Amino acid sequence: MTRRELFPILACRDLAGTTAFYAAVLGGVEAYRFPETGEVVYRTLRIGLSTIGLADGSGVTAYGEPAFPVSGHPVDLCVYVDDLDAVLAAAPRHGGALVAEAAEMPWGERVGWIRDPEGVHVLVIQDERPE
Repeated sequence: MTRRELFPILACRDLAGTTAFYAAVLGGVEAYRFPETGEVVYRTLRIGLSTIGLADGSGVTAYGEPAFPVSGHPVDLCVYVDDLDAVLAAAPRHGGALVAEAAEMPWGERVGWIRDPEGVHVLVIQDERPE
C-alpha cells in the first residue's frame, strides 16, 4: 500500500536546539536520523500520531534554492496537547517564546501560541476529546 502521509519539514538554523525544543516542549521522540552516525543533517520526530521533519537549513537545498524564503517561514504549525498551560510555560525554558497566553476562542477551543527557536509559530490547542 502507498504511504499516504503528509508532514512538515522545517529548515533549522540550529538543528540540535530545535530538536531539543520539540522533545522537551511537545514530547517529540526521534524516529529517524540521517546520517545514522556522525553529524545529523536531518531527523524526524514523532509527536503523538504526527511526524515533523527537522533539517539543517544552513546551506542550499537539494533542489538548489536557499532553505529560508526571504519572508521567513511561510508556515505555522498546529498541535493538540493534553496540558496547554504546561506547554506554554515550557516553551521559554527551552529556547522558544510565548507569543500569546491561553485564551478561549469563539469556536470553543482554548488556545495559545508559542514560537520555536527557529521563529516558527505554533498554535497550541487544549485537546478536550475524550480518550
